[in-house]
Amino acid sequence: MFEFFSNISKIKFVGELTVDVVFLRLLLAVIFGGLVGIERERKHKPAGFRTYILVCFGAAIVSMVQDQLRLNIYGFEKDFHGLASIMKTDLGRLGAQVISGIGFLGAGSIIKEKGEVGGLTTAAGIWATGCVGLGIGWGFYNIAILAIIFMLIIMIALKKVETVFMKKSYNLIFEIEIDESAAVSEIISECYAVFLQKEININKVDKSLKNNIITFNAATEENNNNIAEIMMILSSKNNIKSVKDMSF
Repeated sequence: MFEFFSNISKIKFVGELTVDVVFLRLLLAVIFGGLVGIERERKHKPAGFRTYILVCFGAAIVSMVQDQLRLNIYGFEKDFHGLASIMKTDLGRLGAQVISGIGFLGAGSIIKEKGEVGGLTTAAGIWATGCVGLGIGWGFYNIAILAIIFMLIIMIALKKVETVFMKKSYNLIFEIEIDESAAVSEIISECYAVFLQKEININKVDKSLKNNIITFNAATEENNNNIAEIMMILSSKNNIKSVKDMSF
């Protein structure tokens, strides 16, 4: 395997973007983008199979366009010696614009739900896939292959490690409306007992006596499915008019 990567790393810039070279690079872009896209599609993420393919595919096209400009300038210099010096080209300029543009695409996959920001891994995956596409378009197959392998390890294997060793928590906000004649301290104590029983930690309690509303800011683990049950228990308490989940 190391010999395989060693041979690939020796590949230099091509002297001509033939149909075979273009086909190979676009095919690799589709395959590599699809590998990451399948993993995201299986988890029903905002950006799925086709999105990742198109990102990698488009990035590869841009870098090949830049590579073709390089070849054209070399040819111009060969035919008109000295005149090519007036033609300036930055080999990384188009690629830089792709990376910036993908940032906007990734931002569209980031959502806020239940008090938590989601889609960051998807956005990062889109950005990294675009970078791989740029590498493929330039012909850096050794970088692209290793990058995709590590991306899949990060998204699949490390997800399990994260689940076991790094438990996530969700921020919750409960807005409770009480009767005007209710004893606020007693209501807070009753609610606190319910939250404690359901393994929900209270971070902050806000009282708006003018509107007869008590707001609980709490936190719970990712796998806690007691939210609906908690709202039913609280709603059944005396002197509590309504319970709203304001976490969205």
